Amino acid sequence: MSSRRNQLQSLTFPGEESREVWTCEGDENWTLTPQGPPGVIGIEMLAFDSAPFWSLNHDEAPDEAVAMRWEGVGLEAAEGARLWTHWEVAQMQGRTLVGTVALVDEPQAGKELRFEPSVRMLPLPPNSLVIWKELGRLTVAFTRGIHLLHVTVLAGRRLDADAAFELRDVFLVLQMHGYLTKLDAIHVWTEGESDFAPQLACLFEDVAVVKEPRPDPRLPGTSSDLLPAGVAAMKKTREKRARQLMIFAMAALLYVSFFGAWWLGIEWRGSRIEAENERLTLLQPQVDAVREAQTRWYEMEPAIEPDLYPVEVFHQVVALLPPEGIRLKEFQMDNGKLVIAGEATSVNHALGFKDKLAACTPLQRYTWNFPVPRIRDEDNRAEFRAVGNIDGEGAQ
Repeated sequence: MSSRRNQLQSLTFPGEESREVWTCEGDENWTLTPQGPPGVIGIEMLAFDSAPFWSLNHDEAPDEAVAMRWEGVGLEAAEGARLWTHWEVAQMQGRTLVGTVALVDEPQAGKELRFEPSVRMLPLPPNSLVIWKELGRLTVAFTRGIHLLHVTVLAGRRLDADAAFELRDVFLVLQMHGYLTKLDAIHVWTEGESDFAPQLACLFEDVAVVKEPRPDPRLPGTSSDLLPAGVAAMKKTREKRARQLMIFAMAALLYVSFFGAWWLGIEWRGSRIEAENERLTLLQPQVDAVREAQTRWYEMEPAIEPDLYPVEVFHQVVALLPPEGIRLKEFQMDNGKLVIAGEATSVNHALGFKDKLAACTPLQRYTWNFPVPRIRDEDNRAEFRAVGNIDGEGAQ
């Protein structure tokens, strides 16, 4: 709690000729300083219109009643902005007198956290007319009881006899609408011309005129929730940019996560491959020994395997020849390939030999290619040629 009370607060107030910065550490003892941290900015009353009114449904829907009041005079709130504020002044015969001001000009805005009408930063005396100067313009506020009723900026820039008549006219208008009944005093918080006070005394009889310095501004008790359109637009832009940055950050995070997982997967597979290569390197002598034994087996296989031994295969082929009609002219075995060529007295003899080759059990491991025999013109004998490839799938 103590750290909160000791927090440095700041407010900006439109002084007579320039803006004033007031700071306070705690809740009291505000001090005029050259600058301060971003805080509350008091918007000069020249940027507002004031329009008090009697409301019949203020208790049921106060915000809607005030919105209708300002929309009726052509003021529309921009998206995301809040251009008006209101407060209850008095109640009479089932009606509520509502005080309200609305931003009609875009004020100067910076990094302030809160915006308030400058009139809410001053302690206004009850049942009074109060005059002070803001940035060279004369500002006038009327109070009914302890509540602010109406605030306006005078047309002239000098507090003279013309200003006194203008004050009288504003007072009469407020009286005519039943907004204001009496004035106890007129408080003047700025310097005036020599003819102002006498003229004011003539126009406002039996009303005391109090000449005194303007009180120091202070933070209002409650927030008016004002948000100028320009600030709302900047806020919306910042929020949009923040969302875009968030989306970009999420996309970047997903990108890094995806490619990080992909890289880790590659590294893991690479480590496994490297481990397998090391294991294969250790097993390479055994693999070489097995390959050498396999090579020797392939070299010895024709000699020890009956179905691959050339003499045995030749014997099996010769056993298929009929007693007469066919003569072998070629027998060749090389790398699992068997070639048999010869001549027959007729095509039928040659085709019969083909059938015997395909049906021979020891020769079933060969796939046979037996083209149609060729008939010689000189003696009508049939020349044939059969080619068998080992480990085939049957005769063709």
